[in-house]
Amino acid sequence: MDRNLKVNLIKVPAHGDDIYNIQADSLAKDAHSVLQSTVSPLAFCYTPCLLTFNSLPIDMNIRHFFRSIADARALLSFCSLARFTALGSPSLFDWAGIHFCLSQNKGFASHKNGRPEFWIFCIKLLLDMLPTLSTLQQRKPYLYSPDWLCPQCNSAPEDLNHLWTCPYILPDLNPCLTHHSEIIKFRDSCLSSFLSLKPLDITFQTGFPALDCWNYESPSPSCLWLTRGLLPAHLTAFLNQHFPLSVIYKYISPLLNDFQVALYGEIWLCRNVLFHAWEESQGISAASKLRGPSINSSSIATSSQNHNSSLASVSQDSWISWISSSIIQGGSWISHLDFLRRLTVQPLRISFW
Repeated sequence: MDRNLKVNLIKVPAHGDDIYNIQADSLAKDAHSVLQSTVSPLAFCYTPCLLTFNSLPIDMNIRHFFRSIADARALLSFCSLARFTALGSPSLFDWAGIHFCLSQNKGFASHKNGRPEFWIFCIKLLLDMLPTLSTLQQRKPYLYSPDWLCPQCNSAPEDLNHLWTCPYILPDLNPCLTHHSEIIKFRDSCLSSFLSLKPLDITFQTGFPALDCWNYESPSPSCLWLTRGLLPAHLTAFLNQHFPLSVIYKYISPLLNDFQVALYGEIWLCRNVLFHAWEESQGISAASKLRGPSINSSSIATSSQNHNSSLASVSQDSWISWISSSIIQGGSWISHLDFLRRLTVQPLRISFW
């Protein structure tokens, strides 16, 4: 107790074959099998020990605290992916809201409700990993010629954004008009939900539909972000003038889910039927997809994949800022996301004295 020990604690996954975690589990099982403990648990209650994080005393359940650290670092790594930072500053998005919507949608991965495919669609849509023709041209250039355009309209490359702007017209399939109508439905549902909570003046009723994220005509970049599940910060900032963020997330999350369900059923699944028929017409079979490329095309594909999977350089001190703010101000760390402020911090250090 008088040695002023400093111990660095590292969270490791359970059952991850970590040698020290296995040893700790073994010791815990051995201790549990002993009929009478040799050390009284009450002895630890009076140990003069203080846990600190970034020189701040920790006054919470320590296991929950370490879980919060792991979650905060994981989210920082997630939102620092180049596929997101290439869109602009991280402050353009409400990452707390995105985190909430993702956590609410985890139920769709369960086989009990029979909709794991929709959950996979949502994740790939968010990450821009749907197998569009442009994506397949990067992954398998030996099968998909880089000169090919959208199989439906043959007027532009089929990337993620083109899925919602494709002018292809059939009696029951017009991706562009379908996206327009679903955006309007999503917008009107949000407006009705928030108006039902409390009376709001005409400024809110005219300002909300005029937000850039509802501009489906162009469509605007923020409208395309919202389609992916990336909540624009200006959307929640506008609503936050009238409602707390917890209420905003609670009401937007199911409406965003319904919006993406419509995109999945009315655009993506229909597109897949036509796309598979087009692949067959090009002689691309399931067997040819399983066969590997030649040596030359393999090096090209590998180079492309390595370029696309690079990480952006975002300060790793951000997660320390979030945790420190949650200790000082209270509440969950997710309430203190701030990419614009940088604290002078030290690496994680747990001190015992």
